[in-house]
Amino acid sequence: MTKTADWISRRAGFGFSLSDDPISQSQWFTRARQSISKPRSYTSNHRIKPLLESAGKGLSEAEKKTYSGITLGLKAGIVHRAQLWREEKRLLQENKNLQQLMIDKSIRPVWLSTYRRADFCVNTEADFANRLWLFWLNYFTVSESMNNLPCLPNFQEMVRTNMFGAMSDLVFKVVTHPAMILYLDNQDNTGENSRASKEKWTDNGTNENLARETLELYTVTPSNGYSQDDVNGMTNILTGWKLVDWDNINELRFEKDYHEPGTQTVLGKKYNSSTGKGQLKRVLRDLTSMQDTAKHLAFRLCQHFIADHPEPDHVNQLATIYRKNKGQLAPVYLGLLDILEELEQTGDKFLNPEVWLYHTLKTFDIDVPNGVPRNWNFNPNGIASILRELGLLHGEAQQPNGWPEVEQSWLSNEYLDRRLRLASIIGRNYSYTSVTTEAVKNHGLDVEQLQRFNLSPHTQNVILGSQQPIQQIAALLCSPGFLRS
Repeated sequence: MTKTADWISRRAGFGFSLSDDPISQSQWFTRARQSISKPRSYTSNHRIKPLLESAGKGLSEAEKKTYSGITLGLKAGIVHRAQLWREEKRLLQENKNLQQLMIDKSIRPVWLSTYRRADFCVNTEADFANRLWLFWLNYFTVSESMNNLPCLPNFQEMVRTNMFGAMSDLVFKVVTHPAMILYLDNQDNTGENSRASKEKWTDNGTNENLARETLELYTVTPSNGYSQDDVNGMTNILTGWKLVDWDNINELRFEKDYHEPGTQTVLGKKYNSSTGKGQLKRVLRDLTSMQDTAKHLAFRLCQHFIADHPEPDHVNQLATIYRKNKGQLAPVYLGLLDILEELEQTGDKFLNPEVWLYHTLKTFDIDVPNGVPRNWNFNPNGIASILRELGLLHGEAQQPNGWPEVEQSWLSNEYLDRRLRLASIIGRNYSYTSVTTEAVKNHGLDVEQLQRFNLSPHTQNVILGSQQPIQQIAALLCSPGFLRS
């Protein structure tokens, strides 16, 4: 009998639609490998365009004047000008109602990018590639800080575009992106012996936040045993990377006058500063080539896709592939697929809130709630509001190490109750109506459908025994088998 892809589509993707016939496991793996070997961007704009067009509707003339510096774009989300803040301050003194508009302006980039990300995950067949995208957005966490919200959508698109190449290139693009520069305060990182410091252009000194996280979270980790001197060296190498043109918020420049001159030492190797850009590229190339980086990345991938506490053999297998291919990421992903294929249907990885939500939407063919705002008011039915309620919205992680990957963090009564409340309104609220939910309301779930999930006989009996068909949906979505893959 041909093995279906139901299990692996839930483990390494976003599940399957009950309205679709199962595909074979071999078909799924072939499709997944093709999405890695020949990555394609999701370029259809027909779902995003109406959102962009709605952005300028419902504004007063005063509001339009205030926000004349805002431009919307698929990749950028929102771009704001430096003078916008001054104009806002003046108008706020005249009109307190504009405070809500400022809130809406800040929400919109996250809202738009979240909708786009959900659309990728739910409505394309590149499940594995899209799961990798979510993995990297958590690996390189960027949250709201220092007015970086407008460039978060561009940051996320950049990660997706570069996650199939070399680790060194990806890390370089991450640490030199305005969203990261602003988030981890490298905007204020100025060399003590730079021209800017000597001539008193700024009173900012060095700031080690980005340098420390680059070592601790993105590359070698503390297991390497790096010292404060290494952090200091990395900090000096990162001086001068800053946002200087607020009209082009997604573009970063290396400002030599703010860069610390001279040679810096990181992990026993010296890096000359003859060219600041080259200096940073060289140190990142060396850091990402180290065994500690290989093991760290391998562990994180295994933890996301396989188990909270992955087998050392699996970690070592991926780390070896990473080193053998000199930090190229595509071979590592293919190696991960090989491990998943060998595992068959073993293990039970608890779904984090975002993955669980996309599973839910896909299972019942529910369109991604877009929450198109009217008069710039945020719609609570939007996907960003749902994810915020469930506890995981990219851009709102409390720490640079991102959202937890282990089930213990998501098994609290509060978080489970939030999933139950959402599951309870599926099929009741017009925002979640679909052909599949209507079919369930009319006929209920059947045994054949439930057998596609990892459900115990007891759980199947409980679901089928629900008094009303619509209750079966909530029972399925919050069952132990659905919560895990």
